[in-house]
Amino acid sequence: MLRRYPETLRWRQGLPPLFVLSLIVVAALAAFLPIFRILLAAEVCIYGITLFAAGVQGSFRQRKALLVIGLPVAIATMHITWGAGFLWSMIKGVFTDRSPEKK
Repeated sequence: MLRRYPETLRWRQGLPPLFVLSLIVVAALAAFLPIFRILLAAEVCIYGITLFAAGVQGSFRQRKALLVIGLPVAIATMHITWGAGFLWSMIKGVFTDRSPEKK
């Protein structure tokens, strides 16, 4: 869809792929450089705290206690799957678009 209509992509739709990419890159670098372990932990903690705050807010707004847990899990699932799927489609597209020229 994005290849056909690239103008439909909004900046907010690009954030999950960037987040997943940053997790992958920072995790890979954390295997070799200890400073990146701290950066990875900080990134995951800030994301988790933000999701928890959204869960608390949604819980108060809807008056449903289970949203404190359910909302962060749902949002994280959507972000990570959207981001990973987007990155995978970009990688897959690079390797599958190279078809031999017709003679």
